[in-house]
Amino acid sequence: MPVRDRIIWGDNNPFSDPRLIGLDVLIRDVRRHGRLPQGVTGGSVFQNLDGDLPVRPLNYYREYDVQPPAAAGRGKLRIVLGNGGEVYITGNHYRDFRQIINMPQ
Repeated sequence: MPVRDRIIWGDNNPFSDPRLIGLDVLIRDVRRHGRLPQGVTGGSVFQNLDGDLPVRPLNYYREYDVQPPAAAGRGKLRIVLGNGGEVYITGNHYRDFRQIINMPQ
């Protein structure tokens, strides 16, 4: 399923999910310093095999788990960052994506 919608990032978190509080700071730290806060794992290549995101060269997208892996496996909430500054989130393990625009760099 392609990107479902685009959400404009503003002064406040536009999501009701408390796991996304400080998402702008998390993304800024990852992009500038390569730092992942406690509970966030990832950095592996997101291959976009289903073509849900715009087609880009391999290694263009990186994926991150926003919550610690559960005992039964990884959580469903993920962010995918593009090398061009794009930010995508999925709360259902890649079944659909939302693009966040105007995310501070």
